[in-house]
Amino acid sequence: MLVDGTITPCWSYEDHPGPWSRKHATTGFNAQLLSLLDGTPVCISDPLPGKTHDAKAFTHTPIQEIVKHSGGAIANKGYQGHVAAVPEKTPPGGELSPNDKKCNAEISALRAPVERVIAHFKSWRIFPTDHRCPHRTYDDAHDATRGLFLFSLTGGFE
Repeated sequence: MLVDGTITPCWSYEDHPGPWSRKHATTGFNAQLLSLLDGTPVCISDPLPGKTHDAKAFTHTPIQEIVKHSGGAIANKGYQGHVAAVPEKTPPGGELSPNDKKCNAEISALRAPVERVIAHFKSWRIFPTDHRCPHRTYDDAHDATRGLFLFSLTGGFE
C-alpha cells in the first residue's frame, strides 16, 4: 500500500481558522489517499482541516486501520513513526550515507503511483481552484467528488 496526503484549496473562511496550512501557506482541507503499488486507489479519507499534519491525519482517519490490516505501507517522511517504510531524514548537521540515499531514492520511486492518484483526484474541476461555496458545503462537495472519482475508475462513465 502507498499512503500520502494532499491539500485541496478553499477560501479563507473568517469563522474557521482550521483550513489554514502554514506549511503550504494557503487555506485548504487535508485528505489522505491510499493506493496499491500499481496506482489503483483504495481509499480517500474525509477532509480534515488544512492545518492537520499528515501523521495526525493518518491516525484520525480509517487509513491507519486499513494499513494495519493490509500488512504495511510506504509513505513520505511525514509519516515517520506511523509507517515502517519511509525515507531516512538527514541528521542535523550531517549527511545521509550512500546506502541511505539509495534507499530513499527507491522509496521515492515506489511512491510515484500514489502521487499520480493525487494528481488525478485533484484534477477534478472542483479542486484546482478554491472552493468558494460556504464552509458547511465543503464536506458534501468532497464526498461527491470522491464518489465520482472512484466511480469513474470502475468504468462507470463508459
